[in-house]
Amino acid sequence: MTDSSNAEPRRIKSLQRGCEIIEVVQELDGASLQEIESHVDLSRGTIHTYLSTLVDCRLLVRNDNVYQLGYRFITMGEYVRNTTDIYTAGQQEVDKLAEASGEYVHLVIEDDGREVAIYERRGQQAVGTDYHHKMRETPQYLHDSASGKAVLAHLPEERIENIIDRQGLERQTKNTIVDREQLWDELEEVKKCGYAINDEEEIRGLRAVGAPIIDSDESVVGAVSLTAPTSRLKGDRFESEIPELVMETANLIEVNLETMTFDRTV
Repeated sequence: MTDSSNAEPRRIKSLQRGCEIIEVVQELDGASLQEIESHVDLSRGTIHTYLSTLVDCRLLVRNDNVYQLGYRFITMGEYVRNTTDIYTAGQQEVDKLAEASGEYVHLVIEDDGREVAIYERRGQQAVGTDYHHKMRETPQYLHDSASGKAVLAHLPEERIENIIDRQGLERQTKNTIVDREQLWDELEEVKKCGYAINDEEEIRGLRAVGAPIIDSDESVVGAVSLTAPTSRLKGDRFESEIPELVMETANLIEVNLETMTFDRTV
């Protein structure tokens, strides 16, 4: 008798192909049938059937023979975010930090080895709006951002290695850490000091400070980060003032998470 306990679970290929088509439409920022055909290994007739089904489900819309993502994703995304504990616990704290600092503040989670921003607040002096919009629309690497490194540092070692193996250490700027041992050294330092920095590692001219958010089980559930131009985030502000504020915000979110699930009857 074959032991199937460790076997890979079965997959429904038609669903996988449908998801692949949706991803292609997003990556191309809208696409025609012909454009989708050049990216998906299916016949034109089969692709057309998938597209018609996705339109019927309101996951895609068709305008002048160009398919785009449907508005249904907006309401689905809002539901996912609004039912995520870290968003409920962190929204107001992120708002307070953005108001106090005047800069961009993000609340992020890790999903499948990438960083996903689930909330952000723009302070009065904040810059780089297009860059921050991109962060919301596309999962980002963990190794080159302050929030990403804050999360990575508190994951199990085997998980970190798996993420590096799958995602790689792609270079974004000349400051990006692309050496595995150097990244491990930095993650150890992050664990010691309680926060991570991004010194123009993701985009030239921007620095960031990020701190992990740890739940009652001592597991990292996300991170909060503050991003600002190097002209404003330097010296003591970069080395001590902002790190203290970001760590304080992370701690307040942790307290909010704890009190959300606190049971006085125990």
